[in-house]
Amino acid sequence: MKKIPLLLSVLALFFASFNVSKAQRPDTINVLAQNKVHMNWYGVFPAWGVFPPDTNSYRKVLLNFTLGCPNSGCSPWDYTVDIYLIHKMGIKDSALDKAPTFTVNGGIDDSIKIKKDTTWTTYYDTNTHTTDSTANVPYTIIQYKDSLTPTTATDTVKWWKVGYYNYYYNNVGQKIDSAFVGLDSTMYVKYYTYWGVYDSVQTYEIARMITPYAGYGYYPVSWTYPYVFDVTDFARMMHDSVQIQVLYSGYTDGFDATCNFEMITGIPPHKAYKTLPMWNGTFPYGSVGNPISNYLVKRPVKIDSAASAVRLRILQTGHGEDGNNCSEFCGNYQHVFVNSAEHFTPLVWRDVCGLNPLWHQPGTWLYDRANWCPGELVTPYLDNLTPYVNPNQVDTILMTMDPYTSPNGGSVYTIGSELVYYGPINFSLDASLDDIISPTTNPLYSRLNPACNPQVVIRNTGSTPITSLDITYGALGGISNTYHWTGNLLFDDTNKVTLPAISLATSITPAMFRAKVSNPNGAADQYGNNDSMLSAFTNVPVFPSSFIIQFSTNAAASEDSYFIADDLGNIVHQKGGFANNTHYRDTVTLPWGCYHFEIDDAGKDGISFFANNDGNGTLSFSKIPSGVLKSFQADFGTSIIQDFTVGGALAVTETENQPIDYTVYPNPANNQITVSQLLKSDMDKDIRMYSELGALVYEQHISAGTDKQSISTYDLAPGIYCLVVSNADGVVVKKISIVH
Repeated sequence: MKKIPLLLSVLALFFASFNVSKAQRPDTINVLAQNKVHMNWYGVFPAWGVFPPDTNSYRKVLLNFTLGCPNSGCSPWDYTVDIYLIHKMGIKDSALDKAPTFTVNGGIDDSIKIKKDTTWTTYYDTNTHTTDSTANVPYTIIQYKDSLTPTTATDTVKWWKVGYYNYYYNNVGQKIDSAFVGLDSTMYVKYYTYWGVYDSVQTYEIARMITPYAGYGYYPVSWTYPYVFDVTDFARMMHDSVQIQVLYSGYTDGFDATCNFEMITGIPPHKAYKTLPMWNGTFPYGSVGNPISNYLVKRPVKIDSAASAVRLRILQTGHGEDGNNCSEFCGNYQHVFVNSAEHFTPLVWRDVCGLNPLWHQPGTWLYDRANWCPGELVTPYLDNLTPYVNPNQVDTILMTMDPYTSPNGGSVYTIGSELVYYGPINFSLDASLDDIISPTTNPLYSRLNPACNPQVVIRNTGSTPITSLDITYGALGGISNTYHWTGNLLFDDTNKVTLPAISLATSITPAMFRAKVSNPNGAADQYGNNDSMLSAFTNVPVFPSSFIIQFSTNAAASEDSYFIADDLGNIVHQKGGFANNTHYRDTVTLPWGCYHFEIDDAGKDGISFFANNDGNGTLSFSKIPSGVLKSFQADFGTSIIQDFTVGGALAVTETENQPIDYTVYPNPANNQITVSQLLKSDMDKDIRMYSELGALVYEQHISAGTDKQSISTYDLAPGIYCLVVSNADGVVVKKISIVH
């Protein structure tokens, strides 16, 4: 046996969460708005994004928001960042306004004294020991004299300042005389009133995140961190030129921010066609005499008959300190009523800050807070109001908070909310692969990777409940497996699926994992564009069958325990009941396989944290008799995991007597390529072609006995593609250039 030579060299980009298709090549359009904008000092930072025309249809729109450090260093504090879309409503509005009769250097003065000839200012010349003078810079005075067009300038003049003394000096610089610079006239501003007509706009908060504790110098200026928001609900407003605003609520120098919109064309499960603002702003909570109910008032709405679904989208975070830890560190219930009946009561609280993927921050990053954690995005509350509203009738919708008063004040909730209307569901039977949690190099899932067991998120994007489907998965260039999932997914519901472990060995660089859903309810899936995803990944480390867990506890040892489980979830080793400030050497011996190690801290503050008095612990894996295998960070918050294999990974092999090979021509290609000499390995084969960004643009199964296969490249964009031919013997990949 020998290893397959895999010749892939062009898939060098990061293939995080890229959707692929059988029937149609997915087309992703990237729209850049802010580009490394330096956020600071409670500033608003607008930018224009040039989006495609409104003739395009998008099945998903993602906002890739990248945070970075400016040259001056990142801010040390956790501040709110709000991202807004400014939508032109397509209608005109007007307001009574007033226009001044003149401006001075672009500003408005009630009056100004002027001279129409040049005025001078005297001074003592230390070189000549005499009085000298210099001409004053004139005022630029723009005059508006026509009351019928009060904002149109009628004249521009240059006049000079007056009303001051000029002094004269002797040869030693002493003042010996003075002269007052008089005026020609005094101008008094007047105002014309007029009706100003303007484009009506509406502001929508599409995303919110909280900056991490960074500390000046804690992160290098090269540091960046990615965040991804699903903003598909706002896709109908993203066409032509759209203003995007980023608000940084920090009273310090801040961060760099980049907003890149990933517009994935295709058919959405159902289209959001109307968006109504509901309650938006920062509102006091607990203020005596000014309750939050003054702001969260009942809204009457009339749902039109075209809406097949209605959803209330709420971004809400608590801030401020009133002496009772509110609102940042106190949990209160949000209440949503439709026609006076309560239907949703979430606790406005986030209790997983100790699992923050951006850990080791130099601040209290692991403390749970009012629906936010430092360094994470804010997840919206999504309330399906469809069963409770009555189309073509007036419904009332009310959002309230628990009653609360505090004599000290200072507690607030920041809320952005919209009522979103959706059109009909576009598919009857359709499953989609929504995300790959593992294996992936996506920093947002860094705590869960590298991993033994793949984990994916599936979604029902059709009207028919899905009770079963198949998930095919594996590393490109390696073996694959099919898992039969059963359950009950209603429309738009998701399910996180942990898949059986398989070998992810591959010679492809970078290593890529692919998963695909098919056969929902044993039938054909109606829409192929959302079936598959690719992710770059790194494999789990290989440890010896016997090693030592070295654990030094701190002064809160009763909070800690750890275990090792195999890839089926069976616990094969566990330990707890530790004594304070004690060192443990725990020798474990494991058979061949893949394993999951996890240490949990009930206090959610790890075994070392600067803001408590528990002291410092340590954790590492050691070789026998000596040598470090792995050292773990002590400030891990709630838990830390490490997946590993014992015995190594399976090799990808081929038989000596059945080498797989093929020829492809022409290369470069224009409208068609031909794959020939497929009979060199006389068995069934699969042919796939990938774009440079990892999107699958062609897939075909070839039966044994077929020697040639023609592939149309007419609809493919010019660029570099990878042609992958595989069978039971192995995989060969070749680079194809397409030109038109």
